[in-house]
Amino acid sequence: MSWENILSHERAKKILQRAILEDKIASAYLLWGLEGIGKDSLALEFAKTVNCLNPIIRKDEIIACDNCRSCKQAKALTHPNIQLIYSLPSGKGSDTTSESPLAKLSDEQISEITEQLKLKSENVYHKISVPNATQIKIASIREVKKNLLLTSNTSGRRVVIVLNAEEMTTEAANAFLKTLEEPHENITIILTSSKKEMLMQTILSRCQQIHCEPVPELVVAQYLVDNYDKSPAEAKIIANFSQGSVVTAIEFLNENIQDMRTDIVETLRSALKKNYRIELSQQLEKLASSKDKNKIETSLKMLQIWMRDYLIFVKTGSIDAMINQDQKERIIKFSELFPEADIPSVLSEIEHSIYRLRRNANLQLLLMSLFLKIRKFLLKVDF
Repeated sequence: MSWENILSHERAKKILQRAILEDKIASAYLLWGLEGIGKDSLALEFAKTVNCLNPIIRKDEIIACDNCRSCKQAKALTHPNIQLIYSLPSGKGSDTTSESPLAKLSDEQISEITEQLKLKSENVYHKISVPNATQIKIASIREVKKNLLLTSNTSGRRVVIVLNAEEMTTEAANAFLKTLEEPHENITIILTSSKKEMLMQTILSRCQQIHCEPVPELVVAQYLVDNYDKSPAEAKIIANFSQGSVVTAIEFLNENIQDMRTDIVETLRSALKKNYRIELSQQLEKLASSKDKNKIETSLKMLQIWMRDYLIFVKTGSIDAMINQDQKERIIKFSELFPEADIPSVLSEIEHSIYRLRRNANLQLLLMSLFLKIRKFLLKVDF
């Protein structure tokens, strides 16, 4: 991948390339914006470019050659100057100062991590997903600090990339802050985050922050046509639901999103009936029966989008910004039946449930708890 192959983000590209060209690279950057829009791709391309042995320099841009040994290592995520930090599953025992973050993991867990990195190297928009990996723990940060103290045997610039930096534990964040407070020569740390507000202010203040906008729907749609053999019509529907996230669009590829939306909205309808328990239980049993957590997460995201459409309509009175355009009449009716609904709380509960789902919570209990809370935030009226 080169800069020109990264979807959108022209402003961020210019900022990073200008810093390289003018030799004004910051010691730390924060790339922030919605999940799945390509922040990782920007960070990895920056790391590859600053280590390229034969970069192509034009008037106002610098591009990695993609052919030298350094570029090939960077693309394979095996470059000695590039360290990737991400959430890992818990191993046996507790963190110690002497052990690698991988030391307590099983062979099966390490094999899964290796496979995820391989997929990431093949497609930078691949979302690293390891079962029960929801936190960046202090052991990972200790390893970063240890490595930064060592002299590199490879020329170029050392780059540490922390994916989803908001997933650092409190202990890890405090340890990481000390690293930021002591910048190292010829070393750059890049954090990516879709939840900047969860990061410590002291960490934010030590980073040059670059906001990354959602990828335009037309660009996402064309990406799906070019890379996944989707018809323009299919790609348009998926891009519409992706809300500017390439990763979300990819997650939707193998799903019948219209049927999934129908099922999850029907579940919401069941939860709001007067005598709801039996029907709701049946709906939730159907949703959980596949035990496919990715599919369940996608369904919850569909519900999020549907509820956001309701909120947008209530706030603006306009249907133009709705994602679910074919559901606009139903959403309008919903708004009439639930004019005082606490939708921000509903959206927050869905987000929290997605987080718990990723942490391997019991599916039936998680889903029942979610829809009972949604019921609490809405009037008890059928729609």
